[in-house]
Amino acid sequence: MPLDGPTVAMLAYPGAGSFDFVTVNEIFGVDYSARFGSWYRTRTCAAVPGQVELDSGVTVHAPYGLDAAEAADLLVVPGWTKEHEVPPRPLLTAVRRAHDRGARVMSVCTGAFLLGHAGLLDHRRVTTHWSTAPLLASLFPAARVDPRALFVDDRGVLTAAGMSAGIDLALHVVRGDFGADAAAALARRLVLAGHRSGGQAQFVDVPLDPDPGDPVPELLDWMRRHLDQPWSLTALGARAHMSPRTLARRFHRLTGMSPHRWLTRERVLAAQRLLETGDDSVERIARRTGLGSAANLRQTFRRELGVSPQAYRARFRSRAGVRG
Repeated sequence: MPLDGPTVAMLAYPGAGSFDFVTVNEIFGVDYSARFGSWYRTRTCAAVPGQVELDSGVTVHAPYGLDAAEAADLLVVPGWTKEHEVPPRPLLTAVRRAHDRGARVMSVCTGAFLLGHAGLLDHRRVTTHWSTAPLLASLFPAARVDPRALFVDDRGVLTAAGMSAGIDLALHVVRGDFGADAAAALARRLVLAGHRSGGQAQFVDVPLDPDPGDPVPELLDWMRRHLDQPWSLTALGARAHMSPRTLARRFHRLTGMSPHRWLTRERVLAAQRLLETGDDSVERIARRTGLGSAANLRQTFRRELGVSPQAYRARFRSRAGVRG
C-alpha cells in the first residue's frame, strides 16, 4: 500500500518530551496503509541529523535535517522542557518557515513555548499543560491561552495539553485527513478512548467517586445507540433516575461537557461516518443522527467542522477514488 498521505515531520531536539514524541509518533509514524489504503509519510528531523537524546534518556534516530521539517505538511513539536529558556534559533526558524509555507504546526504540552518564541501564538487561542499555562500567557500576552482545553486547532496552529492530549489532537488530525471512521478504527486498534473533543476539560475539579452502579456511563452508550431521538435533559434524567440538575452535574464530572454539547459532538461524528461510507441524502442523515433537518445539519457542520456536508462527502469520496 502507498504512503502517499500528508508528510509529517517529527521535530527531535535534546531534552524534548519523550512521551510526547513517542505517543504521537505511534499515530503518524507507524504504517497503517494496509488498513486505510494510504497513510502519512513521516520523517524524524533534527538540527543535526543523527542520534538525539530526548528527556528521560530516550534516544531517537533523526535521519533528516531541518530542511525536511520546513517542507512538511504537518510539523510536530514535542514538549520544550526548558520553559524559561529561549529555544535555539535554527529550531525557531524552521518552525516559522514551515508555517509561512502553509504547513500545519502542532505542539504537544510545553511545545507551545517553542511555537510562542517562533511567533506563531499571537492572536490565536492556544493551550498547554494547565500547570504551565500562566507562564505561557505571561511570556506571550498576545496569545489567548486556554488552560482547560485538551487541545485547540486555530487556523493551522494546533496545540495540545499534557501528554495524552497529544494523542487526542493526533486523532483529531487523522479525523480531518482520513475521516471519522479511520480515526475511530485507529483508536480501537490502539485501545484508546476514541474521540475526546478539544473543548473537554484537561481535568475535573472534583474527581468522580468510583461507583460501579453509576448509571451515567451506561446512559452514554444508550444515547449513542439512539441519537435520532429528540432527548431533553428532563427525559435523560428520568431514564437515569436523576433530577436534571443532578444529571447535568454528574455528566460534566464524567465527560467535561454538558449533555447538549456531548450529544452535538456525537451526532456530528455519526453524520461524518454516514457521509464517508454511505449514499444517504443529507436530509436522511439529519434524521438518523437526531439533527432534525438538512438545514440544521448544514449549519451544525459548518459551525463544528468549518465545511458543508456535501463538501465533506466529496472530499472523502475523491480520496477513496484515488486510493482505489
